[in-house]
Amino acid sequence: MFRYAPVLFLPLVLTLCAASPVTAEEPSLRLDRVRAALDADERHVQLWWYGWSGLFAGSGGVQTGLAVLTSDPAFRVERLVGATDSWLAVAGMALTPVKPGQRWDLLTDAPVEIQLKLAEAELRDRARRERHVGGWLDHTLCAAVAIGSAAFLWFHEKQPTSAAMIGISDLVVGELQLWTVPHTAVHAVETLDAERP
Repeated sequence: MFRYAPVLFLPLVLTLCAASPVTAEEPSLRLDRVRAALDADERHVQLWWYGWSGLFAGSGGVQTGLAVLTSDPAFRVERLVGATDSWLAVAGMALTPVKPGQRWDLLTDAPVEIQLKLAEAELRDRARRERHVGGWLDHTLCAAVAIGSAAFLWFHEKQPTSAAMIGISDLVVGELQLWTVPHTAVHAVETLDAERP
């Protein structure tokens, strides 16, 4: 009799589990999690944006200075091409949809449900922008700048070694910049959606 007890109690346990409702996460707790995700995304975007912008601007400034100061015409052309590539990268960072400083204050006096909707909408918008960067257009532009610089040095200036070095470095650095775009908001949205009842 006792060895069949687990089998006899199984329908009772299943009935009790089915009868107890699964409650959704409290809106205030979910709001705290979404705000934490927004803060984490802002930190990662700042690190990525200021880091790459500073690197490109520094490279552009140094190469522009070297081009002005040198008396070697071949070296000057190499530095001008490198500086042009760096300043184009700075412009690309300025135009990217993933930028820091886009924080906004939630309506703290509004009901929690409205704050939650606004915060989730902001997080989803950030995730959309993060997915947008690194698409086929960005990779194509990166390759076009690298190939254009290399072709100019190779065919116009007859400097194949410099052309190969600048073309490869432009391509590697540009791809690295695209592959390191933060996806904090993307992961946060995926986690929230997976937990939604």
